[in-house]
Amino acid sequence: MKKKQPKYYLFAYPIVLFSMLFLLSFNTIDRNYVKYDFAFNLGASYNTQLVSFAIVGTRNGKIIYKKNISESSFIRQISGTELSKANPEKINYFEKYELTDCFYKYDSIKDIYVDGYNCFRLTDLWALKYGRNPHCPGDCIPAEGMLVKGWAAQDFRPSWPQIQILQKYGIINIDDTFYGEKMFKLFSDMKDSNWISTYSNAGKAKQNRVKG
Repeated sequence: MKKKQPKYYLFAYPIVLFSMLFLLSFNTIDRNYVKYDFAFNLGASYNTQLVSFAIVGTRNGKIIYKKNISESSFIRQISGTELSKANPEKINYFEKYELTDCFYKYDSIKDIYVDGYNCFRLTDLWALKYGRNPHCPGDCIPAEGMLVKGWAAQDFRPSWPQIQILQKYGIINIDDTFYGEKMFKLFSDMKDSNWISTYSNAGKAKQNRVKG
């Protein structure tokens, strides 16, 4: 009479099944995970602002959620002084990316940046898209501290070489949304006057040849 072999496989099946379900649950979590980031956009907005700030949620690299916020709230959330989905750990990203004070420190009561107007400011991001401030056409008298001349090769849009530079920061078209690490990389690169010069001059030589 043959001796019966232990039926180890009877115990193996539940273990394998549990392992498969456990791994599958992680894949489901990954697919459903939403990552929240800070963002800005240079597209036309309903309130005529040239720069719009927002919190975006992304899943698998696609924006599935967007909530517009004010500039002052954007600053507070990035600096970690206001509750934020995009900054639950209250990190001061301005310090992390070594952004200068007058880039972001804003006095909402006096409606001025605390260090004056001697450096590039957050709300002047429109200069990436326009050659001249749309709020100040040729015959306007600029308000005190207003940036009038932008960096774009044309009055109302950047040149194709300029757009190619910006595509390194996560966009395809100029009206797309900058967000996350690539947005902060843009902010950081904009501190460099050489970067600004390179961007400002991109495409201008070609335009001059066409005009000539």
